[in-house]
Amino acid sequence: MECLANIPDMCAFADRRFDAGDLLDRTYRPDIPAYFSGHPDIAGAVGGPLDFTRAFAEGTQFYFGEHGGLMFEWSAPDTYEVHIMLTKAGRGAWGVAATKEALSKLDASRVWARILPANRPLAIHARLCGFRKVELRTLAGRAYHLYEWSK
Repeated sequence: MECLANIPDMCAFADRRFDAGDLLDRTYRPDIPAYFSGHPDIAGAVGGPLDFTRAFAEGTQFYFGEHGGLMFEWSAPDTYEVHIMLTKAGRGAWGVAATKEALSKLDASRVWARILPANRPLAIHARLCGFRKVELRTLAGRAYHLYEWSK
C-alpha cells in the first residue's frame, strides 16, 4: 500500500476494502486515477499525469486498488471500453485477478479494448481475463487489435 500513501485518506479507504477481500473498489475521486496516471510505471504509456474530472462527469466508471486499476468508458448501451493502469507490482497474477473482479462488478454485457499490436504483455493479460481478439482496426490513425469480453 506504499504507492497510495501520497493520496489523502487512501490508506483508510484501502484498509476497509482489503478487509472485505476486494482487490479493487469503485472510486468517485479523480485524484486516485490521476495519481496512478502520473506514477513512473504508468505515465509514459498514458502521457500522464492526467486530469480525470471530466471523465467522472461523463459517467466513466473507475475501479482502483493498491497497484492501480481500470477505467470503463461508456461507448454504447451495456458496452464500455476498458483502459488499464497498473504499476509493475500490479502486473501478473494480481492484475488478472483485479481485472476479473472489476469486470464482475461492472454492470455491462460487453467490454472492449484496443491494444497496440506490439504490446504483447497487455494482449496476454486481456486473454487471461477472458477477452478474445476480434479484429485489427485503425482508430485515430493507429492500428489496434480490438479485444472483446462479454458476459
